[in-house]
Amino acid sequence: MQKPPGPSRRGMPYNPDMPLYEFLCAACGEHFEILSSLAEREQKAVCPSCGGRDVSQVLGGFTVGISRTKLNPGVFERKKGQAPTYKPPAGG
Repeated sequence: MQKPPGPSRRGMPYNPDMPLYEFLCAACGEHFEILSSLAEREQKAVCPSCGGRDVSQVLGGFTVGISRTKLNPGVFERKKGQAPTYKPPAGG
């Protein structure tokens, strides 16, 4: 059975088929987000504060789905039940 979409880190419903787009309104400076397909993105890009359509897309952050221990093996180590320890990489 497939899990229903849960909330994202921003409190909006998560749907892997519908990306979250961030916009900035040129008229009032409002920063807002819309959950939309690529085809409907321009149509839905309307400022919720002033209703303006003079908006520009803002590139937001993203999450990498890999742990830091796999990304840099041997740099961050954690023994069971203890806090991670940092060991600088060789030459750094």
